[in-house]
Amino acid sequence: MKHSFTTAALAALMLAFAPQQAEAQFFKKLGKALEDVSKTVDKVLDTGSETASTGQQTAADGTKVTCNLKDFTLEYKGVTWYKEFCGVDMMLTYNGEKAERVYYFDKMKVVGADGTQLQARSLVGGSVTSLGNGDFDFEPGVPVKVTFALFDMPRGGTKLSLCQMRTQQHTPTGGYQDRFIELRNVAVPPMPTAGKAAGGPFKGVWTLRGNGVEGKLTLDFYGKSIDGMDAMGNEMKCYGTIYVAYGQKVDDCPITAWEAKGNTATVTYIGGRDGNTYSSVLTLDPATGKVTVSGTRVLKDEGMGDCYVSDGLVFKK
Repeated sequence: MKHSFTTAALAALMLAFAPQQAEAQFFKKLGKALEDVSKTVDKVLDTGSETASTGQQTAADGTKVTCNLKDFTLEYKGVTWYKEFCGVDMMLTYNGEKAERVYYFDKMKVVGADGTQLQARSLVGGSVTSLGNGDFDFEPGVPVKVTFALFDMPRGGTKLSLCQMRTQQHTPTGGYQDRFIELRNVAVPPMPTAGKAAGGPFKGVWTLRGNGVEGKLTLDFYGKSIDGMDAMGNEMKCYGTIYVAYGQKVDDCPITAWEAKGNTATVTYIGGRDGNTYSSVLTLDPATGKVTVSGTRVLKDEGMGDCYVSDGLVFKK
């Protein structure tokens, strides 16, 4: 009899708690479903833990800056006129715990106020990027200078409607994620003229011919008025060009920077055939007007090494 009562009581208790247990299971499943939906929404809206947190700022000059690289802080530094280009500068700092690689700093777009797309290259940590060679490893907490290097810019100042880098980051769960750095309405001040040389010996045209080679050295260190073209076929204004040809094989190298002392100048130029960045010394003989090439070395190797500019070339007026 006692056993029958115990069984009946247990059955009654189970019936009493059954709705509560069923309700608890329902809310547990509902909570799990809502959590999955939240994760999905985060992924779609780019707000989840594996995606970027967008940062925006407006500089004092009105430039609008956007950076959506995950765990990065961007500080806009403004526009600087360097000797070889006009630079839009910023500092990029990674705030994570381990080193982080960012891909494709070489994928750029710069548009002037008139809608014209301008020629540009990017410098990351002082190194010039190039097509297919635009990745950079950031160390935690270490600021890295990033620059839009702009060529053929109006010296009287202008506005840029867009400066953009399309990069990527990689996460174990999300794979490669598209990221970007974007600047709009960039104010470019006039180029400073203080201390600029009005003229000098390194302006003019020199030629070379003989022993199966011909060449032409065109210089304007003081006006940057020479039309050149880089290895990717992009037109650019430069300080000069070094043209060397062996029959049908031609190398036309634009000079992007120079340092002169007296009748000797060290020039930096881009190999027209291979895209490498080189440096050579040009020595002008005032008595004969000849310019001799020496001290040629590679500053940045893109892996091909096929430049025709070499030590011992002598160009004549």
